[in-house]
Amino acid sequence: MPRKYTSCVPKRVSPTLQVLREIRDELRELRGEVKGTNQRVETLERRQTETELRLATELGAVARAVGEVRDLLRDRLDLQRKVEDHERRLASLERET
Repeated sequence: MPRKYTSCVPKRVSPTLQVLREIRDELRELRGEVKGTNQRVETLERRQTETELRLATELGAVARAVGEVRDLLRDRLDLQRKVEDHERRLASLERET
């Protein structure tokens, strides 16, 4: 069988093949960047969920505190009315004596 000889001179790469190889290489790089971006987005999603949970907890605490302040103010207004009534009655008794 006759032996085929190949030339030691590199074959010339067609421009189309060269462009396709460059596109392939850029896609590989882009794929790596997308993976990194996805990881960062997942981290942000976790942090956002944690933050929302903390905010909901704190909002509940603030709502309870506002309710307590409301109750204290209501009690104080009731006491103030009683004190004013007692003051009027005392003034009336003082005038009588």
